[in-house]
Amino acid sequence: MLITQIDGNRYIRKNYDKKGNLKQYQSIDAGNLKTSAEIMEVKMTVTSYDKNNNLKGASQTVIRCDPEAGEVLMGIFPFAGGASNKSLKIELPKNNKLYPAGWRDKTTIEDFSFDLKFEGGAAGFFGTESQVSLTDRKVSKVSDNLYRISGSMTLKAYVFGVKISTTRYNYFEEIKSGTGIVRQKFTESNGNYFTIELNSKN
Repeated sequence: MLITQIDGNRYIRKNYDKKGNLKQYQSIDAGNLKTSAEIMEVKMTVTSYDKNNNLKGASQTVIRCDPEAGEVLMGIFPFAGGASNKSLKIELPKNNKLYPAGWRDKTTIEDFSFDLKFEGGAAGFFGTESQVSLTDRKVSKVSDNLYRISGSMTLKAYVFGVKISTTRYNYFEEIKSGTGIVRQKFTESNGNYFTIELNSKN
C-alpha cells in the first residue's frame, strides 16, 4: 500500500479481549500528504475513546519516509499515537518492497523488515527505535479486486540500543485495488486482538 493511498482517510481501530469484548477504540485521521524531493510526510491524529464512547484523549504524530520508499502498514499508526506531537520516521530497506511487483499473482511473498525511529521528545510506545519484521506472508484472493495477505509480525523496541520489549502478532490485511488497505486484524498470543478498518475515504 502506498502512503499516497491514505491521504485524507479515516480509520477506526478497535481493541478486544480474547472473548471478543470491546475494550476501547480510536479514530485515526490522516491529514494531507506533503511531498518534496527528499521527504514524504503526513500528520496522523489519533483520538481515543473507551468502550462507552467517552473521550479519553488525542495525540498527533507526523509520519515521514523517503519518497522512494512510500509504502506503509496501517497497523503501526496506533502505536505511534502514543507519542504525542512527535515525528516517526519509517526506514525501508533499499531495493526491497513491502508489496513486491506482481504480489497479487503469488501465493506467498518474501519476508520483510523495516525500522521505525522517533525524532525528538520523549520515547513513545516503540522506545526510540523499533524493528518490525513480517514473516510467513501468504496471499489469497477474497473477491474481485480484494486480496488478503496474512502472516506474522514481530515488533522489537529499543531504547539507546537496548531491547526493552518484543511483541508478536498473527495478522492479516485486506487490500482493495485502487483503494489500499480496507481492513486489518492483529492477534496476540494471549488471544487479545485489535482491528483497523477504513471508515471514510476522500
